[in-house]
Amino acid sequence: MRPALRYTISLTVGLVVTVLAAEFATSDYLIMFSLLPLYGAVTSMLLAHKQQWLSLSRGESTRSTRKRGAIIGGLGAFTGCLLLQASIPAGFAGYGLMLLGMAGAIGDMAES
Repeated sequence: MRPALRYTISLTVGLVVTVLAAEFATSDYLIMFSLLPLYGAVTSMLLAHKQQWLSLSRGESTRSTRKRGAIIGGLGAFTGCLLLQASIPAGFAGYGLMLLGMAGAIGDMAES
């Protein structure tokens, strides 16, 4: 994918998430402003390593990888729900940080 298209899509996703959070936010405006670069970076990394993401989701899974995925997903959902109850921007930031960690790890795996 061309870098200009990837960055345009990333900026659009960041703006959409930020606008959605702004619609529901009653406070936490500093967190809300952090959503644009956070989701922009995550989307850009996801698009840059799209084939690696797809190959990992379609690959052979063992019992340990399914167990690890269930634990990570459960903890992410639990923490995300609690953050969303605290505030919408904090919940969006929590999920974005979880995705950023995943994108960083997959990006490292793709380059090695």
